[in-house]
Amino acid sequence: MYERLYLCLGGILVARSLDKEWKRLVVKEEKKYKKIEMNGKTSKFDELKQGVEKKIPEKLSKTLHEGFYKAFQLIFSKGISVIEKTYNEDELALDFTVNNLRVERKPDSKSLKELERGIKKGQRINTCTTMVEGIGLGVFGVGLPDIPLFLGILLKGIYEASIGYGFNYKEEKEQILILKMITASLCGDERKEEANKDVESWMTHMDVPDIITNIEEDMQKASRALSDAMLLSKFLQGFFIVGMVGGVANPFIYQKVLKYVTLKYKKRYIIEKRKSIKNVR
Repeated sequence: MYERLYLCLGGILVARSLDKEWKRLVVKEEKKYKKIEMNGKTSKFDELKQGVEKKIPEKLSKTLHEGFYKAFQLIFSKGISVIEKTYNEDELALDFTVNNLRVERKPDSKSLKELERGIKKGQRINTCTTMVEGIGLGVFGVGLPDIPLFLGILLKGIYEASIGYGFNYKEEKEQILILKMITASLCGDERKEEANKDVESWMTHMDVPDIITNIEEDMQKASRALSDAMLLSKFLQGFFIVGMVGGVANPFIYQKVLKYVTLKYKKRYIIEKRKSIKNVR
């Protein structure tokens, strides 16, 4: 009887701690989208950027989009095993097991930060890698050929975050979520809220049996989001020496995507934890 009461009280405390962290994440997201709505106006930099992009040949935009799309197809069909050679999956899974136990025993912000610490360490290394490969190729005026390399590093960071929060990125439904998160993190302000709702909806319903999927469509959308976000930088990266400026954009795109992805994985992790506690109670 006392043991059952202890477990019940423990579950209530855990639930309250997770609820508090959940609310904090929701408020953080709401502030972000309110900021977008309040800003409304296009900044001088954005106006300048849009002006330059209008002068970029349409062929480059199409080539960039097709390049990302083909890279997604290649990686999802044959390249995941290659990316997995760049990190120790078993070690990351073990870290998650240990950190997950820590959260279950004491679900506060400190234990959740421990869960994030290893993930963020890997992200810092990957960010430096994207800068080196971007600038290195940019010096020689090489822009488009680095698409598979950049996408490989980007997916490496996402896969590490996925393992770090206990999710299996190898499943098709999980790959669709990854594509939707890439799209939402990079699309323009006018579509950001809609794309974010699409991510939230998929996270809620992705485990429903016989749910309709269309991974090709999501690959197209993610490819478009990436190509639009990197159009100017790839244009500059195609010029000798000046390409260094274009190459510097790679780590900023990487960080923008991973910041969004990490937030969503953390939110999803807390959702799963809250569900398991309610089921026990």
